[in-house]
Amino acid sequence: MNDELKIVFLGTGAAIPTLRRGLPSLAIIKDNRTFLCDCGEGTQLRIMQAGLHPSKISHIFISHLHGDHIFGLPGFLSTQQMMGRMNPLTLFGPKGLKKFIEKVRNISEFTLDFSLRIVELEPERQKFHVDDFVVETSLLEHRSLCYGYGFFERPRPGKFNVEKAKMFDIPPGPQRAALKQGNVIFVHGRKIRPDDVLAPPVPGRVIAYCSDTRPCSSAVELAKDCDVLVHDSTFAEHHKDKAHESFHSTAEQAAKVAARANAKKLILWHISSRYDEDDERELLAQARQVFPESYLSRDFAEIKIERP
Repeated sequence: MNDELKIVFLGTGAAIPTLRRGLPSLAIIKDNRTFLCDCGEGTQLRIMQAGLHPSKISHIFISHLHGDHIFGLPGFLSTQQMMGRMNPLTLFGPKGLKKFIEKVRNISEFTLDFSLRIVELEPERQKFHVDDFVVETSLLEHRSLCYGYGFFERPRPGKFNVEKAKMFDIPPGPQRAALKQGNVIFVHGRKIRPDDVLAPPVPGRVIAYCSDTRPCSSAVELAKDCDVLVHDSTFAEHHKDKAHESFHSTAEQAAKVAARANAKKLILWHISSRYDEDDERELLAQARQVFPESYLSRDFAEIKIERP
């Protein structure tokens, strides 16, 4: 099994698409599965341009119901139907997501032959299992109901120590397999625990996705000790008042969230179309003054997340 975990940025702009930045969407890829975070207009084209397989997208996590984050969903669903998709798909998002999908389907009269499950989240913080991850939600501070998502990879069992197994007279076969699965066994009446022959578990990796938010304590809590924090960085510091009025963050404010959360890496995300490349370099410089491990997102960029 491939242990690679990576983020592919599909659209990294805010509200208005440009030639350099599409509307918000990113893919989290682990093994043979892909999660999508948000699905702005044009996302399905970005997916194809990035060389990803749409049918391998098993879950889509919608932060909130503003158009730049959801207007790509109907097109993605109808295209998947026309391409003969059979794999089930699950959508997570705020209350109203189901009504949005149903209204579009009724008006445009498209049907789906594959299984589509829509889960509308509760305002309270939630945790649920999805594949190799525990996904945690947290309400952010935006103009509409907006969720941040934490993707917590499950720990991997430590390496099996063959020499210790021989010392305990554990033959190759089912008993060793049971220990690797975390079960206690008995050999010649002696109780043997997994930690007798296994190295300590390898910690899982953590991705925090906080799009469209003012800097807030819930983002800090969600991103605590994460490997990568993707955070709203819509504005430069001289537009701080505008950021506050529109319930967004500056790059410097995102860096302060990352520092408070003890994140390992910050990705500046959701960049306003008002800025050119020189302006964006200034955004990055502002963030790095506070948090040196800050990086500017770009469409089609990939980040591989290594295990500790």
